[in-house]
Amino acid sequence: MKVKQIRLAVLFFILGQALYAQSYDFPLKVSENKRYLADQQGKPFLYVSDAAWSLFIGFSEAEVKEYLGIRKQQGFSVIQVMMTYVPAPDAFNPEGQLPFEAYDFARPNERYFDHIEKIVAIADSMNMVMAMVPLWYSCCNDGWGSNPEQYMKKNGLAKCAGFGTYIGQRFGKYPNVMWILGGDNDPFENLEEVRALALALKAAAPQQLQTYHAASTHASTDVWPNESWLDFSMVYTYFRGFPDAWNGVQPDVYEVSYTEYRKSPVMPFVLGESNYEAEHTDRSDTELQARKQAWYTLLSGGCGHAYGSPFWVAGYRRQPGNPAWREIMKLPGANSLIHLNSLFQTFNWTELVPDLEGRFFLSGNHGFARNDFAVASISGDSSVAVLYFPSPRTVQLDTRTLRSRQLTAVWYNPRTGASEGQQRFSASSSPAFTPPDEKDWVLVIRARN
Repeated sequence: MKVKQIRLAVLFFILGQALYAQSYDFPLKVSENKRYLADQQGKPFLYVSDAAWSLFIGFSEAEVKEYLGIRKQQGFSVIQVMMTYVPAPDAFNPEGQLPFEAYDFARPNERYFDHIEKIVAIADSMNMVMAMVPLWYSCCNDGWGSNPEQYMKKNGLAKCAGFGTYIGQRFGKYPNVMWILGGDNDPFENLEEVRALALALKAAAPQQLQTYHAASTHASTDVWPNESWLDFSMVYTYFRGFPDAWNGVQPDVYEVSYTEYRKSPVMPFVLGESNYEAEHTDRSDTELQARKQAWYTLLSGGCGHAYGSPFWVAGYRRQPGNPAWREIMKLPGANSLIHLNSLFQTFNWTELVPDLEGRFFLSGNHGFARNDFAVASISGDSSVAVLYFPSPRTVQLDTRTLRSRQLTAVWYNPRTGASEGQQRFSASSSPAFTPPDEKDWVLVIRARN
């Protein structure tokens, strides 16, 4: 490795370590331009989440501390979790507690919520956000909304609102909390119950941000286009060719991101859920897909993404056959995401504008609506361009729109954080680029003064 490449690798390693020590002044807020989330001092917050849905019911306090420490080291900043999991007699926490007496929202079990509060406090001490779902709606007839027992409808508007007030008053003192309404589905016949919960929660904890986790292929704003309580949007999809969708053909992550970015009024959005690494063995739930959907989101206008793995169910009653959670934490896709974070610390990522029309590519992006499409994003001042190639190809670029006549390009390895192949060229030359090998790669082009 050349000396310059070694220096770049060391730089990105140092930046990765700095992510662990990075701190934010919570609670989070929406930026002035409505494109990203920021702390109270205006510092941009990159939403990098782990979908650890069963954390409150499957893990002891000591295990949670260990888990959070690992995810913090890996660069995660948000943990997405179901507050009350799903209505089932065995969905109790490590102390044997269920969230409600007889599934009655007006009778919350204080001991159950004591356990949650301890975990929220631990996360707060580590400067990590807890994004909690009050009542998981569910895609599959087992949640609080899509269950044949119709728990939300049976409890009614007043009790849904009352539960919103209860959790808002109890957890409103924690600046590291935000809320995810819904859960894997649109509200359908429970729209008014969800709205009552959301409005009461916003009234009790107005400083805590809220979003909605809709059905796959939908964003929050598709089902809630004009809601006072909705602070930022969540997109949710899998990928072109995904074989197990329960609700039809899945557009790719960059497709739904482009759609969300174009909407008016403008609202920040994150990828709330997509493919889970290593959840199955018979399709593309690989580390590449986990990495691909993260890069796709952030280079297509999003301000964050969620990563998923079998961890979400690993702790649920520790059933035979469930994977060991500590081994899951070592999956390569999760470990590689810190390199995305590290690169984004080297420039003002909030200024990136996605190349929605594909004008930066003269050839080689492999065509829209495919799972190996190449994406590009260019900073507002045209000083930086970042491109992600999920598969090998040679591309020719139109770099005339960049600020400087003299440019520098470097290949960034999203698997290791190493950089190589630095190249200087003129913006008027319409250069061609080929990745160093047949893996996925990131090309970073910067203006050279």
